[in-house]
Amino acid sequence: MSVTLSSLLYPLAAMATTMTAATLYVYKANPVRLVRFFLWTSVKLSGMKIKTTMVEGLRLVYGERGRKQMGRSSILLLHGFSADKSMWAPLCRHLPPDLHVIALDLPGHGESQEPSIDADLSLSAQMEFLHKTIETLGLATDPIHLVGLSMGGALAGLYAAEYPQNVERLTMMCPAMKTPVATEISLKIRQIMESGDEEKIFKECPLIPRNAEEMQYMLDFAQFHKSSFIPKQILEGAVEMRRPYNQYYLRLFKNLANLKNSQILQNTAHRIKVPTHLVWGEDDQVIHISGAEVLRQILPNCQQVDIIPRCGHAINLDRPGSKTKALLKFRGELHLARNKQ
Repeated sequence: MSVTLSSLLYPLAAMATTMTAATLYVYKANPVRLVRFFLWTSVKLSGMKIKTTMVEGLRLVYGERGRKQMGRSSILLLHGFSADKSMWAPLCRHLPPDLHVIALDLPGHGESQEPSIDADLSLSAQMEFLHKTIETLGLATDPIHLVGLSMGGALAGLYAAEYPQNVERLTMMCPAMKTPVATEISLKIRQIMESGDEEKIFKECPLIPRNAEEMQYMLDFAQFHKSSFIPKQILEGAVEMRRPYNQYYLRLFKNLANLKNSQILQNTAHRIKVPTHLVWGEDDQVIHISGAEVLRQILPNCQQVDIIPRCGHAINLDRPGSKTKALLKFRGELHLARNKQ
């Protein structure tokens, strides 16, 4: 689920009243450039350095802060559908400055290269690609703390089940799954998927906005705290920035939304033996909170469950401080939090 853009749209909206003439020109003539600049800036301000590597012939981009430390697990962050590494910037700004953190742009997201048209986009295939990425980044020598949100949460869970020797602990934040109680958004997704009409799926999928109004709608259902004051031109810039990737998002969405992939986390959870942490927004309108209890009962080693009030699916935007404290508590490092509000 894409929840990155709102984190930069707020400051962009605020900046609209204090623009220089040059910035105002870019804002009006090419808002995409402004949106990209703020995404890049958010990553840099979080302390991460942007790096590139090759995995199975694909260019993969990631943000990294700090260095590996003996006796202290590195954190690997996996974003949601159509998001990217910048969604983790609010979290990174609150983490201890010496903690080693890597935030990936998964294939076809952010600045990473898109897989070939015939690539297997199932969660199982993504999990195997993630394993090769972890090996390439030198993270397979010491077990990591694997953290994922939404699609990234389900991917993290599958990886921990298949490669427990590489995972010290696991945090899944509102992971993608079929929940006992369906949200309005999940019902809409189910209905358009059942139509089997690719054109209908593309036009009506709420996770692939095609104009400013649809972008605003996506931001609103993803968050508890609404973002109605974002200027239309900035929303249009965000839509245009995503447009070249929409066909890939459609292919990926169709894979993730099919019945097998939507149930794969529940069917695999009993094999996740590493210490596990669940985080959910109490008001999640995308993946219903009822999924937390399902996973809590299935997971053999679920050690902590955090239900965050006044919080939607975009936990990193609604309650970044609460999310960070929950993460550090699970690591036994709450006393190292940079912001305790």
